[in-house]
Amino acid sequence: MPIPNDLSPELRKLLFGSPWGEVFPARANPPPLSYDGRTVALRTLRRYLSEITFRRSGGRDAKGNPLTPIDFKIDEKEIQIGWPDYEKELVFPSLTFLHGPGDYDMIGLTGYVEEETKDRYGRGTVVAWMSEYVETFQIEIWANKRAELRSVLAGIETSLSPTQQMYGLRFTMPDYFGQFVRFTPGKRIEFDEQDSARNRRRARLDVEMAFHVVTLVNYELVRPELRVVVDADLDYGIEVSPEETGPSKPTGGTCDPCG
Repeated sequence: MPIPNDLSPELRKLLFGSPWGEVFPARANPPPLSYDGRTVALRTLRRYLSEITFRRSGGRDAKGNPLTPIDFKIDEKEIQIGWPDYEKELVFPSLTFLHGPGDYDMIGLTGYVEEETKDRYGRGTVVAWMSEYVETFQIEIWANKRAELRSVLAGIETSLSPTQQMYGLRFTMPDYFGQFVRFTPGKRIEFDEQDSARNRRRARLDVEMAFHVVTLVNYELVRPELRVVVDADLDYGIEVSPEETGPSKPTGGTCDPCG
């Protein structure tokens, strides 16, 4: 919702420009969502990564021959969007999405609405773009053994560019008015620290996320009207007499229809 529905008339007079969804006759804009686009985007990524099958080395037998690799998945409950609200015991392997600074980039010098969304999410409403949100966040990976950590890194690297048509990972977000979100991998780092000897290994992978910040606003169709005045000159405000607007009369001679 671009502005509060309960904005006082006095403050409305101070607001420069026409607010989104201000229509006649006046009516309140739709209420805002209870979550932001970032949350929807990361929930989608969490579900996607929980369905990826990772493969780690199975080690070697007594003769030094490689054993069959072991497939595994990371439960969606072990993929956190930021730090949890309360203390939680992690079950390795696990992932945590760490916040990064986000930028709100303007989409242009004028507003933009998706006309194809007219009445899709509510009668008399349309989706309007506010800005483009770009953030580089980090996927922190926790694992017990080196082989497990490496296999998770390898799986995420390939799963972040799964299609032939384009680089990066893209999703449609039905819970955020059908907007697209893009994920592209950046830097990575593996931490070599004392906890590694205690079966607590970790790594981080930078991922850039971008999507449009949108909202649902009211609209009214424009109904053009054309008025024609035949008894006045609108340019000069001069009335025209009926004689001047009537058919022209012959100035002399006769008219023989038969030739």
